[in-house]
Amino acid sequence: MTITGEDMREIQVSEFLDCYKLTDEISCGRIYPLSVLQGYQQGRIFELESCTLIWHLCGFAFLCGEASQKDCESIFGLMEDAGAEGKRLVLFSEKTSVEKAFMKLGAKADDRIFFKFAQEENTDIMLPDGFEMRRIDAENIGKLAGRIKPSFSWESDESFLAKGVGFSVMFGDTPAAWAFSAAVSDDEIDIGVETLERFRGKGLAAAAASEMIRFSLAAGKKPVWACHAGNIGSQKVAEKLGFEKVGECRTIFL
Repeated sequence: MTITGEDMREIQVSEFLDCYKLTDEISCGRIYPLSVLQGYQQGRIFELESCTLIWHLCGFAFLCGEASQKDCESIFGLMEDAGAEGKRLVLFSEKTSVEKAFMKLGAKADDRIFFKFAQEENTDIMLPDGFEMRRIDAENIGKLAGRIKPSFSWESDESFLAKGVGFSVMFGDTPAAWAFSAAVSDDEIDIGVETLERFRGKGLAAAAASEMIRFSLAAGKKPVWACHAGNIGSQKVAEKLGFEKVGECRTIFL
């Protein structure tokens, strides 16, 4: 996808001198733009008329600055182009004015909830008999199924294994559930989880996520969690592990 024109210019991470200042106004999901700006994960950055758009590889996008109507129209066009190429651009918005502008263009909106870890230590969760916890490595990463896995937010398995981390609950040679760093910044790790349908209801995702919490705390980083507002199961797992809700924002998409 090539973007050119006076109203939108793609720029490089190296053009920013202070990535923290750029993202100061983002309170929900800030780890994703920081991950791009700090060089952990890939993404694209666009300079518009009145703001900057940071678009993470996984499809999550964030605005820095006050978006004009023209900016919203340009980003809406980018959403359409992404969809035509089988990609996605989901814009996180904490401003009602931005949501209204996109609704007029025909976009949809939903809610996403954000959690922070509210304990000093993680909660140990025992695995049922027959299951074993293993770190995700070059041997088992290719066996992970489903949509929420490292390839959701990392450009390659090699990049994930070099800069990310994950743990899988194994049933024999089959990964039954796993938790991994969906996003990484200098200060935080966002935990993504998945469980194969036939293994659900056994607490396996919580057990894997507990290992991620342990790893994050040992690395001096804060574990964070987020999910769709309608994902009650994910919210219950987060609360079981010691997370508490700290924010909510709208997500805008086609």
